[in-house]
Amino acid sequence: MEETQSSTMKKGTELLVQALEDEGVDVLFGYPGGAVIDIFDQFYKSKTNHILARHEQGAAHMADGYARATGRPGVCIVTSGPGATNTVTAITTALMDSIPMVIITGQVAETGIGKDAFQEVDVQGLMTPITKYVYQVRKAEDIQRVIKEALYISNTGRKGPVVVDIPKNVGNNFAELKNPDEIEIDLPGYAPEKLAEVDFDVAPVMEALKESEKPLFLFGHGVSLADAEEELTEFIDRYQIPAISTLLGQGAYPVRGKYNLGFAGMHGTYAANMAIVECDLMINIGSRFDDRVATNPDNFAPDAKIAHFDIDASELGKIIDTDFTYQADAKQALRALLDYDLEDYKANEDWIEHCFNNRKKHPIHYEQKDTILAHRAVEYVGEVTDGEALVVSDVGQHQMWVAQAYPYKYGDQHLTSGGLGTMGFAVPAAIGAKMGARHRDVVCFVGDGGFQMTNQELNILEENDVNVKFFLFNNSSLGMVRQWQTLFYDKRYSHTISDKLPDFVKLSEALGVTADRVSDPKELESAIDKAFEYDGSYLLEIVISGEDIVYPMVAAGDSNDQMRGVYTCTD
Repeated sequence: MEETQSSTMKKGTELLVQALEDEGVDVLFGYPGGAVIDIFDQFYKSKTNHILARHEQGAAHMADGYARATGRPGVCIVTSGPGATNTVTAITTALMDSIPMVIITGQVAETGIGKDAFQEVDVQGLMTPITKYVYQVRKAEDIQRVIKEALYISNTGRKGPVVVDIPKNVGNNFAELKNPDEIEIDLPGYAPEKLAEVDFDVAPVMEALKESEKPLFLFGHGVSLADAEEELTEFIDRYQIPAISTLLGQGAYPVRGKYNLGFAGMHGTYAANMAIVECDLMINIGSRFDDRVATNPDNFAPDAKIAHFDIDASELGKIIDTDFTYQADAKQALRALLDYDLEDYKANEDWIEHCFNNRKKHPIHYEQKDTILAHRAVEYVGEVTDGEALVVSDVGQHQMWVAQAYPYKYGDQHLTSGGLGTMGFAVPAAIGAKMGARHRDVVCFVGDGGFQMTNQELNILEENDVNVKFFLFNNSSLGMVRQWQTLFYDKRYSHTISDKLPDFVKLSEALGVTADRVSDPKELESAIDKAFEYDGSYLLEIVISGEDIVYPMVAAGDSNDQMRGVYTCTD
């Protein structure tokens, strides 16, 4: 069949590009290969805004960062076989944190499927456990509908990644180009919009709040995913409820908000963790009670009635037995709570005072030494950016220092791998975030371990005019693992310390990014100022001590009140 036979008959590759344009996809991240070469040829013809990553994992993390920064699905495209398998970690990262993504994978021609053809992999079998849904397109005429459905599925209900697998011959077959308005989504059994139509009775929760002497509000990432920060703030402030957040929930109610006790869990604040143990009512919206918050489920909020609102019914009752359960997204839940007329409510001033005395008496605190404190570096970056930046952090000790020290004002402002804990996330995710939010300052905090996993993505910054400020904490250690070895393994430092690391300044400059190093605490602030004054991407290596430990800390399996390293203010 000739490509010119009809103005309405298009190759599958053309239909794919048209579908992405019709759905408002403004940038794709990816890496070419044999199974997608015809798609990339169509990108060339149509001048598609495709960003060439240096590794497929990097491309998928960029799509993730883009999604977190914009609230729109991030899209990446990779080839078959190793191209697809290299995205697995990034896809799982997105699944664990409910991030909307669409990953387009090339596939060998249909005649080769199931025959161990070159670069063949069973994408459906591989991806099904780590995605919200997987398509394999077998007809070119289905491409437009599948792309529309994939983007819709990824960004509705409990958000998550969707994979679209396209055999090579399908992309080369012809089908009729359809008007996007005529394309109907066909998803039997999937109707997340109906959840918003369900009325539920919040009277038991609100009446329990009225009777409560020690209420506590726990909010998670679901609040930001539902764009419910305004409702959250209104509810907490109206009823004067001490509030705590998860790691990814930070900022949905401002860190410096009047009733914020800080983030809870393994490295959370003393005040937040003690409030969990002491409260008599907990209202949880948008958090799944993961083990980094509910460190010991059997002794979590032991004297409290617990209300749990979550968009995913499978999360209700999965970890913590609750007294009130509601399947609802956070905005729907908070609006219902706000609409309830709770008469004669009076906040318990003694409880509020007790909680905030805990915060004042036992703050996050690190003693200044003759080496740079990572906590202070993060704190100063927060001052320079006035708490307004999109903050991307990798995984490890610095992730916790960033969580403790940056003064978040907004939801989805802390972009990090919360559920999977993926080292190597930060560098590509920061690039994707900046490409999605050019108007925002983007700062990236990464450790020497995570940086060595994906630093090659720095090489795309200059050619794409991307300005990100990178702060690399170098303690010559895999810091969090070393911390556990210090505390629980009698300092047997098995494969966590290295004195043979690369010169990160030279490495960054070789990849096209201006870089510098600071090791003197007296020079820290001027070095950070210099980074922000530079017109372009900049990496500052900050040398810190491998002896530094993130405190407070709740060890795995301990209850929230069993904190190590709690500081007591004597003033």
